[in-house]
Amino acid sequence: MIPASRLALTTALFWFVAANLAGLLLGLGVLPYTWRPAHAHMQLLGFVSLMIYGVAYHALPRFRGVVFRRPGLALLQVGLANLGLLGMVLAWGLGLGRVVWGAFAGFSFAAGLLFAWMAWEILWG
Repeated sequence: MIPASRLALTTALFWFVAANLAGLLLGLGVLPYTWRPAHAHMQLLGFVSLMIYGVAYHALPRFRGVVFRRPGLALLQVGLANLGLLGMVLAWGLGLGRVVWGAFAGFSFAAGLLFAWMAWEILWG
């Protein structure tokens, strides 16, 4: 398993627990409703997307019978995904504004593009 897969899967589990905790605290009224989009993104970008990244980086090369050629770039991609998500979560939850949120959303978008490019390369390269 390449380091990017392990990091993606590990952080997916972290985001899963964090999102469930945020959901519990929202339901109990401890967190204000400004955290609702943060909770949703922790589940979808944090748990679901990172789980997909981790499994895909491990499984797709094996399905094709090829060697994964860009493990360093995959590690950068997973780091960007986590940084982008963390920034968006804090921007929503703490009310840091659209400019801060947008900057971190840009990191998340870049991570998505990198993943799509590397997955395409594995599938068709």
